[in-house]
Amino acid sequence: MMINDLPRMQVLITTNEQHIEGELLLPENMRFSNSIPDNMLFYILNGGFQFITLKNCEVKDRKNLAFRPDKSPQLHVNISCIMTIQIIEILPEDYEYDDSYYDEDEEDEEDNARQNQQVRQRNRQVRRR
Repeated sequence: MMINDLPRMQVLITTNEQHIEGELLLPENMRFSNSIPDNMLFYILNGGFQFITLKNCEVKDRKNLAFRPDKSPQLHVNISCIMTIQIIEILPEDYEYDDSYYDEDEEDEEDNARQNQQVRQRNRQVRRR
């Protein structure tokens, strides 16, 4: 199941007191111009939201990791409490988001390689004459 045809992300959030791992739920009305996961985190953290929602969470105490982690089906985390947020995994693994961001770099590299090859061929032809 995907929300708004966007990848789901398993994230690790660090607060002053806890490590929280869970699946990030995106608001239904959220739209992205670029759905690369790194950009999505940027939009979420800088989009003026007060809370983010995680589902199937595991909450660990940072100060005493010997305690058994708490499990929660759904958890709201105040963005102002977040110290770090990290993408652990894109769910499901076979999800293919728009790679045009990365494809442009590859196309530029291919174009440069073609141009270099054409220049080399011209130089060889000039030398032969």
